[in-house]
Amino acid sequence: MSDKRADSSGASGRGRGNLSRWSIEHPYIVIAFYLGVALLSAIVIFFQMPRRMMPYVESPMVGVVSMMPGLSAEEMETYFSKPIEERMVDLKNVHFVRSTSQEGFSIVTVEFYYGTEMKKALFDVQSLMNVVQADLPMTGANLKPSWVLPIDPLNIPILSFAVTGAGYDPVQLRTLVENEVVNRLKTVKDVYSVVPFGGQKLQMQVVVDRERLAAYKMSLLDLKKMLDMQNQSRPAGTLTFKDREVLVRTDARARGPEEVAAYPIGSMDGRTMYLRDVAEVLNAPREQRSLYRFNGKEAVEVSVIQQPDASSVRVIAGVKAKLAEILQDFPGLRFEVAYDNSTFVGFLMENMVEELVLAVLLTGIVVLFFLGNWRGTLISMITIPISLGMALLAMVPFGMTLNSSTLIGLLLSIGRLVDDSIIDIHSIGRHLRMGKSPRDAAVDGITEVRLAVLAITFMLCVALLPLAFSGGIVQYMFEGIVWPIIFALLASALVSFTLTPLMAAHLFAPHQAGAAERRSWLELRLLDPFQRFLGRVEERYRGALGWAIVNRFTVLGGAVALILVGIALYPRIGSEMMPLADVSQAYVQLEATPGTSFARTSEIAAQVERILMKQPEVVKVSSEVGFEPGGTYFTGYSMGAVNAAGMMVTLTDSSKRKRSIWDVIDHAQYEAVRTIPGIRRLAIKEMGADVMASSAAPIQVILFGEALRAGRAGATAGRADPGLLPGLDLLGQ
Repeated sequence: MSDKRADSSGASGRGRGNLSRWSIEHPYIVIAFYLGVALLSAIVIFFQMPRRMMPYVESPMVGVVSMMPGLSAEEMETYFSKPIEERMVDLKNVHFVRSTSQEGFSIVTVEFYYGTEMKKALFDVQSLMNVVQADLPMTGANLKPSWVLPIDPLNIPILSFAVTGAGYDPVQLRTLVENEVVNRLKTVKDVYSVVPFGGQKLQMQVVVDRERLAAYKMSLLDLKKMLDMQNQSRPAGTLTFKDREVLVRTDARARGPEEVAAYPIGSMDGRTMYLRDVAEVLNAPREQRSLYRFNGKEAVEVSVIQQPDASSVRVIAGVKAKLAEILQDFPGLRFEVAYDNSTFVGFLMENMVEELVLAVLLTGIVVLFFLGNWRGTLISMITIPISLGMALLAMVPFGMTLNSSTLIGLLLSIGRLVDDSIIDIHSIGRHLRMGKSPRDAAVDGITEVRLAVLAITFMLCVALLPLAFSGGIVQYMFEGIVWPIIFALLASALVSFTLTPLMAAHLFAPHQAGAAERRSWLELRLLDPFQRFLGRVEERYRGALGWAIVNRFTVLGGAVALILVGIALYPRIGSEMMPLADVSQAYVQLEATPGTSFARTSEIAAQVERILMKQPEVVKVSSEVGFEPGGTYFTGYSMGAVNAAGMMVTLTDSSKRKRSIWDVIDHAQYEAVRTIPGIRRLAIKEMGADVMASSAAPIQVILFGEALRAGRAGATAGRADPGLLPGLDLLGQ
């Protein structure tokens, strides 16, 4: 009866409409198709598909920045932060609104729900700020209009380099960087912004002689008002004479110290007073409020931010090519790379490619030992890479990139691809042993298992799809893993119905009863003993399965007991959103005691830099001290101030050092906090390597209430005894 069923199955398998039979009958079409797939996937991998360290997750945050030099933190909160906050809650899809106020500076952060169209949200915030601006205080020249910018913790600079130059003073170097280097780099494809930091800017200064000003019975405010009236350009109408018209305007804008010194500022005793009578006008570096150091030496920093969906490797290559052109025009300049994201992307790609190749090789070895057939092993080692290549091609229309998540998804899919190969080859081998020709065995074997393969494939796809459409942060975290698995599963199903039977029909030999006498050394010494071992394991498993069926209540009770034990042990297992990763990169946030001058803050930062450079594992320390207003992006890691500094620390590769990144940064932090006076907060944290990577603290506690002083006292009390919480290492404020 079983032979009849097998014959009927084979007859149906060789009927019309069978994809496996069609593939064997049209080998050139199938081979050409899969050769094209292999060629296209190679082109996509090496030339087209963007490469990133991690998948880009669009930040749902927008910031509103306001500046008013001279106001205290409380005044900034009263006049700017609070009015803006109260109006921002009127926006749609707002998750929460928070603000930070400090001396002369305020930033209001509006966070929307994940999945919100952020371009529209940014436009909505800008439109609302046009209305809110009327509610803010107007205090003349000191007020800088509030500006709106996206806050994106993931879109940090992909390349930062220090610029120095022989024969350039700090003013000349900063001017050259702003006018030449920055503007040229902005022309590189997929560059979003280029931001300079440090150096000194030129400023026209009016140094007033107060005694002479008082002799003319004028105050500084009177002088300022007169300068504002003079330093402007205004239209004065049109002068018409016969058949000609002349545009008339007054242009007294400041172009040089001599012109400004000649501004009339009043009259006394019938005599016109000029600015040169009471003040000296000169071009000089403006008061320094920002400083950049690279490995302890002052320089000008240039940071390159890419478009969110761009390939960092290609952008950095384009930037470096442009820098080479700049060096030809300005040979005195020197560019030193402080941070290069492509280095880490290169490490990631090399490691993941090695893992993929190793996985395919190990798969071939496993198939060889378990099936005992080198021809089946060859088929598996060809079909699995083809399936992965098709999955990569399917990722292109979705705008996906090669990053840690997508490569992990491809790695995870290999296990399921192996299942398809083993099921197909084992089924074909069974039909060969029934005496069928390789062609008929390939068609009947694949036809026999096709429903099972399709059922498993679609079941796994249906199980994974909810993660790809769940919305919010869950979707952003898992879609980079889920889609490659789904594409690989569908590709494997297609390959198993087309390429696998075609190769089996031409590679497998007809089964012969006396073939065992002519087996190779590999088969006799390795494969046959392993097959006998598998036979013994199968016999024991059959016996254990029979015992389990007879004692089903005992087996069921044991399963329930294991489930209960797992539930009881679950609370004892630590959990976190993402695992920590040592990518040899750390970020430092330094804040000096409020009221600390910029010069003293720079000294404190220099001491911290020296402590970091003492660590043998540290190779680069890139330090930004102070704050520069403006900019087109904000990471949210720290808010700039004259008493604050941020540092990027690069260590040697983790495989080349004995201490972990946490040992290094903990030792440096411990020494700095205890030996350097004037530090209010010093946080050193590793830069993550995943979709939720951040240099922010894992836990942030916000104390709020009616009395600000009471909240501050509570925070101080909490810092005094950090041992109240087990596992707490450092508590900052």
